[in-house]
Amino acid sequence: MNVLFVHVKNNLLPDHVRTAPEIGHLTVITEPGHAQRYGPEVDVRLVESIENPELLRLAVLELLRERRIDRIFAPFERGQAQAGYVRSYFGIPGTGPEVAHAFSSKYTMKELMREAGLPVTDFRLAPGLDQVAEAAAALGWPVVAKPMVGGGSMDVCVFTSAERFEEFAGSPGAEPIRALNCPLIVEKFVDIEAEYHCDGVVRGGEVLFAASSRYLAPVLGRGEVFGSMTLPAGDPVRARMEELHAGAVAALGLTDGVTHMEFLETSEGLVVGEIACRAAGGGIPHALDLHSGVDVWRAGLQLELGLDPKVDPLPEDGVTVHCYLPLRPGRIVSMTGADELRALPCVIDVKILSRVGDVVPERLSSGAASALVFLRADTAESAEEAVARVYESFRIEIEAL
Repeated sequence: MNVLFVHVKNNLLPDHVRTAPEIGHLTVITEPGHAQRYGPEVDVRLVESIENPELLRLAVLELLRERRIDRIFAPFERGQAQAGYVRSYFGIPGTGPEVAHAFSSKYTMKELMREAGLPVTDFRLAPGLDQVAEAAAALGWPVVAKPMVGGGSMDVCVFTSAERFEEFAGSPGAEPIRALNCPLIVEKFVDIEAEYHCDGVVRGGEVLFAASSRYLAPVLGRGEVFGSMTLPAGDPVRARMEELHAGAVAALGLTDGVTHMEFLETSEGLVVGEIACRAAGGGIPHALDLHSGVDVWRAGLQLELGLDPKVDPLPEDGVTVHCYLPLRPGRIVSMTGADELRALPCVIDVKILSRVGDVVPERLSSGAASALVFLRADTAESAEEAVARVYESFRIEIEAL
């Protein structure tokens, strides 16, 4: 099968997906700066911006004049709607532009979910930073402003008042927001008691698998303790989340794909945050695999290739946790090793993401970590105790540059 990957950064794509046996010939279309992440055996084509559908269409046209393309895999928000357009334009099977746009545009997804009666925070569209104050005045301060298309909590801002917004708008920190090539969505800020995520596999419009988890701490403004824990069977929040997840899948019209959906627990109940048609980031996919035996990355690829995914969940056994160990900008001088972490109670796996000598950039996403630690425990209480021991035992020294 000839498969095209659209803007799949190799450092974010598991090796077992990139090298899946279902892929006969792989071509990648991405932006300059990412080509070096692939080996010489991969045909890499560059476009100036993956978000320009005409550039992507012309690149695919050139490729099609050399060989056929059976399927297109675009597992990140940037490029999903454009890939949907190309599929439709060239008659390539898979998710079309309307559904792909609904899952990548936070504004469109919230419009559709609100129309379907799902509980969402009030929101407005702001074409740019200069329109945020008007949207916030209509909603009422405080507000959260974020790119309409994006992920990893990058460029997400909380404004508590008009005065604080004006202060930010006149500062150098506003320049990345002004430089965005997509609108902003402005949402009414809500006090969060807890934050959750639900990850699913959808085939033929039916949810074949859904797993619900609670974040150890809210994603926005996360501290050093971060990660998530699966919710046990019978948990009422889990049942409600899975009901809302099925409603969102139907509202946005997804036929085949994997999903990652976020929820906020407020004093007035559960509120839907966002839903994406992709595998979750960070350690969530591996934690789900350890807990249930379902590989959402592999299922996502198989669905995009028109194949039936392997979804056969294991019997539930306690709770599974994954936690992100601290990381901040600078040069890593020393850090606790994998063997020491594996020796801690309840730890079942460790993934080291950074090494001594690495230089950590200034801009970090919500998934940034020096290491990921995975734990299994009988109860949520014992899992929380084990997580506390992990953070107490971990040491990292980072020098400023």
